[in-house]
Amino acid sequence: HVQAMSKARVVWLMVLFLYVFVASVLPVWLLLQPRDYLNSYLLYVMIALGFLGICVAMPTLRMPAFAGWVVENTKGKPHALFPLLFVTVACGACSGFHALVASGTSAKQIADERHILPIGYGGMLVEGVLAVMALISVGYLSRGEYDLLINTKGNVAAFASGLAHFCTSLGLPLETGKTFIALAISAFLLTTLDTATRLTRFTWQELFLPREDTPGESRPARRLLGHPLVATSVAVGTAAYLAFSGDSTPIWPVFGASNQLLAALTLLAVTLYLIRRKSNFWIAFLPMAFMLIISVWALIVLLIANWGHCVSLVVASMFLLIMALVLAIQAVRSLATVSTTSEHST
Repeated sequence: HVQAMSKARVVWLMVLFLYVFVASVLPVWLLLQPRDYLNSYLLYVMIALGFLGICVAMPTLRMPAFAGWVVENTKGKPHALFPLLFVTVACGACSGFHALVASGTSAKQIADERHILPIGYGGMLVEGVLAVMALISVGYLSRGEYDLLINTKGNVAAFASGLAHFCTSLGLPLETGKTFIALAISAFLLTTLDTATRLTRFTWQELFLPREDTPGESRPARRLLGHPLVATSVAVGTAAYLAFSGDSTPIWPVFGASNQLLAALTLLAVTLYLIRRKSNFWIAFLPMAFMLIISVWALIVLLIANWGHCVSLVVASMFLLIMALVLAIQAVRSLATVSTTSEHST
């Protein structure tokens, strides 16, 4: 599969892997924070131009709003809308990845605790606006035009072409708009790469932290596996395998399912916190239960559909199903423990 790739693609993949490796081990303030700060200007300008362009152009949406519970993708293969929609539009629904970002990186960049609410809630609103803009940027096309554009130029080019088309109503040349929007998207995706690598490093290292029951534990193998360079190598090496083997694209729905499982875990922690405070915990418990059920359902569908076709996807699906089962057991045990503790304290 590597031989089939162009030399330029292979070189740029290697450059990106080298970059995310370095970005993962350097302090947040040295690279990740200033890079995020500079890229935010590109993102805000793109959103502002796209929003104004849509308001001025007032495009007519030609894509059907609803085409049935089972629809064909751009390759002509049927896909069930339910439950796969909930693990495909991952960050647009409820994101466990964003929960990790908020706790692992954003918290280190906030000067005042009072800024957490406007940053967290404001970020959610901005992403919602961007998601609606993405829908409009392809919704004005017919289904045939959309399939042709996606299959020939890809998702990023389709989004950039749509927004650039709307921005011509503001006097911005079409090709200039396409180039700028593609640049802003690429810079935004780069922020995801290094942040995801860093969070993977955190997660891997936590697996090899000294256990609470043996605080003086100091095993050489555990220290080696938990070293930042080793943890980063695991993250980058896995990503390189997926990129060069060609398994990175079909594994996206499994990533979505893992993202929703992580979000369910976050909501479980919030539920336990609210129960301890004797507050209304249902606002966190109900979405947690829904996301857990939907994610497991989607994983089973993906496992059956890809059995014998994609080894990476099958292995990942089976692993996540086991993790989902563990999560469900932990949820029941934790809720029972907290409820018992609350009754005794009462």
